Amino acid sequence: MATVRPFQGILYDPKRVDLSQVVAPPYDVISPVEQRRYYRQDPHNVVRLIAGEVRPTDTEEDNKYTRAAGFFQQWLADGILRREARPGLYVYSHQFVDPISGHERVRRGLLGVVELEPFGSGVLPHEQTHARAKADRLSLTRAVVANLSPVFALYEDPASLVGSIIASALAEPPRLSITSEDGDHHTVWAITAAERFHDLAEVYRTSRLYIADGHHRYETALNFRNKQRHDHPEAPPDAAFNYVLMLLVDVADPGLMILPTHRLLHDFERFDPALVRKLGSHHRVTPRSDRVALLAAMQEPTPGHRIGVALGQGGGYFTVDVARATTADPVSRLDVSVLHDEILRRELGLEPAELESERYLSYSRDVGGLLDRVETGAGQAAFLLRPPAVSDVVEVARAGRVMPQKSTYFFPKPASGIVFNPLAAGIRIGPA
Repeated sequence: MATVRPFQGILYDPKRVDLSQVVAPPYDVISPVEQRRYYRQDPHNVVRLIAGEVRPTDTEEDNKYTRAAGFFQQWLADGILRREARPGLYVYSHQFVDPISGHERVRRGLLGVVELEPFGSGVLPHEQTHARAKADRLSLTRAVVANLSPVFALYEDPASLVGSIIASALAEPPRLSITSEDGDHHTVWAITAAERFHDLAEVYRTSRLYIADGHHRYETALNFRNKQRHDHPEAPPDAAFNYVLMLLVDVADPGLMILPTHRLLHDFERFDPALVRKLGSHHRVTPRSDRVALLAAMQEPTPGHRIGVALGQGGGYFTVDVARATTADPVSRLDVSVLHDEILRRELGLEPAELESERYLSYSRDVGGLLDRVETGAGQAAFLLRPPAVSDVVEVARAGRVMPQKSTYFFPKPASGIVFNPLAAGIRIGPA
C-alpha cells in the first residue's frame, strides 16, 4: 500500500565539513541551551535550518524561516551541500547505548521518499498533533522548499525480504560514517541499482506504514503538497512535492525502543493537595520512601496499570495501581490513557482543551529533572509513566485511533542532516 521511491537527495560534502559537527537531533528535542551550542559548534550545523534563532528584530522579510532558506541556498552555492547526481535510497544504521540497560543497540532503516496520502489507509498515525507545531513546520517548508528531517515510520516485513535485498549494499564501504557528539554512530550506505529500487518498492507496496515519529512533519508535507498542487496544476504525479522523506524501519527491528514521556503539573489553580487521598478511594495507592524507591517500583512488572506520583511541598512519592475493566479499545488499555482519564480529568478536572494548550501540563523524558522541579516547588505534581510497546503503537494505528499527545518517544531520534529532500515544483521523482 505504500509507494516508496528513490530520490536525488542533497547531502553535506564530507570534504567541506566535519559531518560529526553538522548533524543534530530533530527540532522538537533541541532545547534553547542545545540550540546555542549547535550554533557555536559549526557555522553549517543543521540547527540553522531546522531550529533557527528567533530574534527581537525579526520581520516578515527577515526571520528564522527566511534565514533558513538563505543558509540552504548559500550552502548549495558554496558546495557545502551537494545534490546527488542520480536517484538513490539510503540504508541508515544508528548505533546507540540503551539508556536503561546500558547495552549497545543498533536500529536499521531505509531512507527514501514515500508518496503522500491522507491518513487512514496506507499511512496510519498513532498520536494526536498540535496546530502550533504544524504551522511552524509549514512556514519552514515553504521557505526552504525541502524536507529537512525524515518522518520516522514502521513497516511490516514478516518474510524479512528487505534484509536480503539490501545485503549487497551493506557489503560495500559506507557512503557516510559519523560519530555524533553524543557518542551515537550513524552509518549510511547508498543504493543506486534500479533492480534494488523495484524489489524494495514491491515489499513496501504490501505493507501499511505506521508513523512512529514526525506526525507534524507528515501533516505539514500534506498541506505543502496541497498548496503546490493548487499553485502548479500542470505538475505531473511524480512531482517531488507529492512525496515526503521517510526513514522506514521494520516493526520487528531489535533496535526499536520507546521511552516514556512523563507529565509535570504546574500553576494549576484548582489543584487539590488531597489528590492522593482521593485516588486511594478508587485505586490502590502505595507510598514509596523516596525517589529511588519510586523509580524502582515503576520498573516492577505488574498486571494492570501503574502510575508514579510525586507531590510538591514534601507531599511524598506514591505508586497508583489502577484497576480498569478489560476493553477492546487499544487506546483505553494504555497507561497514558489511564493517567489522562482517571487522574488528570476525573480527579483534577483538567479539560481536554487545557491538556491540548499545555497551560498547566509540561512533558519531559528526564525523570530526574522532573522530580527535581517538584521537590524545589517548580511543579505541583509529577506523573511518571511506563512506555507503551511497539505492538501497542501498531495496534492503535490499525484501529484508526490515536493516543494522547506525547505518548511515545522512540529513542533515539534519527539525526537531521544525513540527507535532505528538495521539493521544488520542477523536480520529479524517478520510478521504482
